[in-house]
Amino acid sequence: MLANKKEMILEAAGQSFSMFGYKGTTIDQVAKLANIGKGTIYTAFKSKEELFEAVLNQIIIEVKDVFERAFLDSRSMDDNISHALHDLLEFRQQHVLLNKLTQEASAIRSIPAKNALTEVEKVIIESITQQIERGIEHGKVKVSDPKLTAFMVYKSYMALAIEFTEMFEPIDKQKIIKLFKSHLTKGLLSD
Repeated sequence: MLANKKEMILEAAGQSFSMFGYKGTTIDQVAKLANIGKGTIYTAFKSKEELFEAVLNQIIIEVKDVFERAFLDSRSMDDNISHALHDLLEFRQQHVLLNKLTQEASAIRSIPAKNALTEVEKVIIESITQQIERGIEHGKVKVSDPKLTAFMVYKSYMALAIEFTEMFEPIDKQKIIKLFKSHLTKGLLSD
C-alpha cells in the first residue's frame, strides 16, 4: 500500500514541479494533486528536497535509458554517440520538468534547479565516458582522458544543436550528426 501511495506522490510531485518549478512547488500542492493529506507525504518523504531528489532520480533513470537505447552494435562509436546525444536532446526538449527547471535556473537563478540540471548533465557525461572507455578496451578509441573527452563531446554537441540554432537557423538531425562526426568525433575519438 505504501509503495502505491509513494508512486502517487511522486507522480503528483512531478506534475507540481513541472507546473510551478522547484521554488513554486509546495507540499500542500503535491498533496492536493495526489488527492491525499499532507501528512501522508511526510510518511514517505521527509521534505520537499527529498521529494524533489526522488523525482530527479526518476528523470536520471529515464536519461540513462534514452542513452542506452540509442546504441546499436551495427553503428560506429561516433555514430552511436551522435545518435544518443540527439535522442537526449529531443528527450530534454520534450520533458516538461526539465524545461521548467531550465527556465527557473535561467530566469530566477534557482540553485536547486541549476543543481538538478547539472546532475542530469553529469549522468550524460558519465554515460559517454563509459562508452569511450568501452571503445578503448576494444581498441576502437584512443584517448588519454575519457571523461574530459566526453565533456568536450557533450558540450560541443549541445552548442551546435542549441546555441547555433538560437543564433542562426535550425539544423536538421542528419546534418548535425554529419557535421558532428566530420568535425568533432573523428578527431576526438580516433587515433
